[in-house]
Amino acid sequence: AGGKSKSASAPPPAVKRASERWADSTAMLTELELTQYISQFEEEEMTSMQLLEDIVNRSDGEKELMEALKEMGIKKMGHRQTIVGAVVGKI
Repeated sequence: AGGKSKSASAPPPAVKRASERWADSTAMLTELELTQYISQFEEEEMTSMQLLEDIVNRSDGEKELMEALKEMGIKKMGHRQTIVGAVVGKI
């Protein structure tokens, strides 16, 4: 369990991990302007950013999260891609 060193010479990371950017899925969805899906995430107990990151880090994780979002009732492909993109740090 070592702490992260804050050396002045180290450049800042290009992209923060989703769990560092947002406290939970509600914060992420709010920033993405997809607040209509907050209740689905709460209903499915998928509010933890760590959980969402764990899913996308699996071998077929992005596809798995896409399928989960579809099952949660997020019908629009663009919205699913935006959410997955945010979780993997592409947005």
